[in-house]
Amino acid sequence: MTPVTRAQPRRSGGRGGRPAPRRSRRRLVPVVAAVLLVVAGVAAYLVLHARSERAAERDLAKAYVKAWTAQDFGAMYDDLGGVAKGRATKERFTEIMRGTLTTATARSVGATEPKRDGDGFTVRVAVHTRLFGTLRGTVELPLEGSGKKAGIDWTRRMALPGLRTGETLSRTTQMPARADILARDGSTVLAGGTNRTSDVPNIASQVVGVLGTASKEDAPALRRLGVPDGAKVGTSGLERLLNPELVGTPGGTLRAGDRVLAKVAPKKAKAVRSSISIAVVKAAAAAQANAPDVSGTTVIDSRTGEVLGFQGSAWSARQPPGSTMKIVTAAAALEDGVAKTTSTYPRETEAKGFNVQNSNGEVCGGTLVESFAHSCNSVFVPLGAKLGAKRLVEMAEKFGFNKATPGLPGAATSTIPEASQMQLPEVAASAIGQGRVEATSLQIALMTATIANDGRQPTLTFLRTSKAAKTRRVISAKTAASMRTLMSAVISNGTGEDARVGISGITTAGKTGTAELASTQGAQCDAEAAAKAAAAQPDSVTDAPEPVSACGNADGKSTTAWMSAFAPVTRRNGVDPIAVGVLRARNFQGGATAAPVARQVLTAALGG
Repeated sequence: MTPVTRAQPRRSGGRGGRPAPRRSRRRLVPVVAAVLLVVAGVAAYLVLHARSERAAERDLAKAYVKAWTAQDFGAMYDDLGGVAKGRATKERFTEIMRGTLTTATARSVGATEPKRDGDGFTVRVAVHTRLFGTLRGTVELPLEGSGKKAGIDWTRRMALPGLRTGETLSRTTQMPARADILARDGSTVLAGGTNRTSDVPNIASQVVGVLGTASKEDAPALRRLGVPDGAKVGTSGLERLLNPELVGTPGGTLRAGDRVLAKVAPKKAKAVRSSISIAVVKAAAAAQANAPDVSGTTVIDSRTGEVLGFQGSAWSARQPPGSTMKIVTAAAALEDGVAKTTSTYPRETEAKGFNVQNSNGEVCGGTLVESFAHSCNSVFVPLGAKLGAKRLVEMAEKFGFNKATPGLPGAATSTIPEASQMQLPEVAASAIGQGRVEATSLQIALMTATIANDGRQPTLTFLRTSKAAKTRRVISAKTAASMRTLMSAVISNGTGEDARVGISGITTAGKTGTAELASTQGAQCDAEAAAKAAAAQPDSVTDAPEPVSACGNADGKSTTAWMSAFAPVTRRNGVDPIAVGVLRARNFQGGATAAPVARQVLTAALGG
C-alpha cells in the first residue's frame, strides 16, 4: 500500500517573492495616522497663527481709530510703525493732527469700525466742524510690519478725510458783525453795532469792556470757534466773557491744497441777553464812588449763579480778607463738630497765648452765635488753632481758595498758604483773615452765595437764566443752616447792622471784615515794622463800626474794609437770595464803610 504524503501549509512573507506578513501591514497604519496628525497639527497651527496675527492687526487699527475719535494724539502716535515715526516726532505729529482739526474748526471726530482691505484697513471718518458742516470720507490705514509687530504707516494725508498726498489744509475766514450785548431786561443795549455804543454809556464802560486782539490765553479757544488770529474780539469785561456767544459763525473757504473742500457764508449771532442788572451796576458804582483806593463789588444770584453786577477790581484786586475769613473757620468747626451754635466761650479781651486782641480791647465771647456776631478774635483765633492748618486750608480750598474760578479768565486766585508752610501762630492768624491769606471780592461773594444756597457753590454765568445753576457741595445743608443763623446775628445785633436791607419782609445775613495792613494798637506802631509782623502774626484785628484812631489810623488807611452779605436769608415767593462781596481797600472798618455798600446793592437787586 502506497503511503500518503500531506501537504505542508504555505507561510506568507517568505522569501522568493512571497507576500509580506499581515503583521507588517498592520504596523504601517499607526505610522501613517501619526504623520497625518502632524500635518494636520501644523496646518491648524499655521491657521491659528495667521488668525492671531490678523487679530493683532485688527486690534491695532481699532485702537488707533479709538484714539483718533478721542483726539488723543499721543496714543495715536504710539500705534505708528517705526518708519512712520521716522517721518515725524510725537510733537510734530501732534502739531499736524491738532492743527488740521483746528483749521477745519472740528468739534468732534466719528468713525466706523476699521475694515480689512488687503494688508491694511480702511475706515469711514466723519469730522463734525463748527463752520463747514460734517466732512466725511474713507481714510486708508496701511500697515508696516505684521501681527503684533505691525504699526500704522501714517502719512500727512491721513490727518483728514479728503486730503491727498502733498496737500495741506488751509482756511480763509470772513467774520460776521459782532452781536449786541443786552442787559438783563432784554431790551437795554449795553454794547451794540460796529462802534459798540450803549444806551447807558455812563455805566457800560464799567462792565462791558473793550475789543482788541485776543490774548495768548484766549486765542486757542477762539481758533476752535473759527476766529482767525488778529480778528477783533473782546479782551475785557462782558465782551471777553461772552466771546463765544458774540462772535457768531464765521464764514470762509476750506481748501486742501488748491482744491476747495467746503465754503460757507458768515452768520451773525443773535443779540445776547446778559445777566447784568443795570440797577445793580448803578447802585454799586454810586455806593463805591467815594472809595479812596482799590474797591470791588460782586453780586451773585445764589441759586442760578447769575452775576447780576460787578464794579471796580471785583476779581483782580486781592487783599487780606480780615474777619470775613471767619466764615471758613466757623464752617469747618461746625462741619467737624468742633463747635455748635450753642457752644459757649469765655468773655475775654484777647486770645490768650496768641497776643491777638479783640477790637479796641473789648470784652467778647459767649455763645458761638454771639461771638460770630461781634467778631470775637478771642474765640476764633484759638478755634482756628484747634482746627489746625490742614483742616483750615482744606475748608478754604473747598470754598475756592487756591483755585481758578471756572468761566472767569484772568480772574485773580484767592490764596491761603499750604498747611505744611504754616506754624501755629500763622494758622491762628489765617483763621481770622490775616497773615498771608488774600481774597478777592469775587471769592467773598462766592463764599456768601454758597452759604445762601444750602452749602452748594453755584457755577457762575453771565447769561440771563431762570434755571438753577450746576453746583458743587462745599458744606452740608445742616452746616449751611447753622451758618445762616450766625450770619443773621451779625446783621440783627452785631457788627453788620448797616448792611440791613430796608425792604419789608426781607431779612439780611452777612459778615463784616477788617484786615489790618499795619498795626493799629499797642507799642508796635511803626508802619513798616508792623506790616512785617502782620505777615506772620497780627497784633490785632478790628471790626468795630467806629474808626480806630490809634497809631495814625484816623485816615483809615491802615485797614481794609470788607462786607459779605445776602438777602433774603431763605428763598421765598420766588425771590432768590442775592449774595454780595464788597471790598474797600485802606478804608476803615467793614461795618462802617463796606456794610452800607452791601445794603445799597442788595436793595437795588431786590427791587427796593
